[in-house]
Amino acid sequence: MEIRIINATETLPLRSAVLRPGRPLAAAQFTGDKLPTTKHFGAFRDGQLLGIASIFLAEMPEHTGLAALQLRGMATAPEVRGAGFGRALVVACVAIARENGAEILWCNARIPAVGFYQKLSWEIIGEEFDIPDVGPHFRMWRPLTGQ
Repeated sequence: MEIRIINATETLPLRSAVLRPGRPLAAAQFTGDKLPTTKHFGAFRDGQLLGIASIFLAEMPEHTGLAALQLRGMATAPEVRGAGFGRALVVACVAIARENGAEILWCNARIPAVGFYQKLSWEIIGEEFDIPDVGPHFRMWRPLTGQ
């Protein structure tokens, strides 16, 4: 497995298939995808893109005033789930966030992904909420300083 920086366009097929199935490819495009402060990561095996994650400059609502990055668009191909691709992507995102001076990394985690993030030292903050057309989520976060 290899983790490397990719561009926003490269994330779209997998992001669409996993996170926005049955919807137009445009539904997988996020505001801020092409900003210079946004970083996209790909997990590859034998040259095939099998996992993606992106980090966006975004203040966390519950911790305003802290330097924060938001993890978004995290997805792995079904055939590699449980094989460490997601973990490797999160580790890469944490490392880049730290290098860029972020104090926290946060995300809106789909309910089935909460356990995955908890195993990687992320914590739930607040109550469950719904993102229209996507489903129920919990906000989760991970402090990056003092660890």
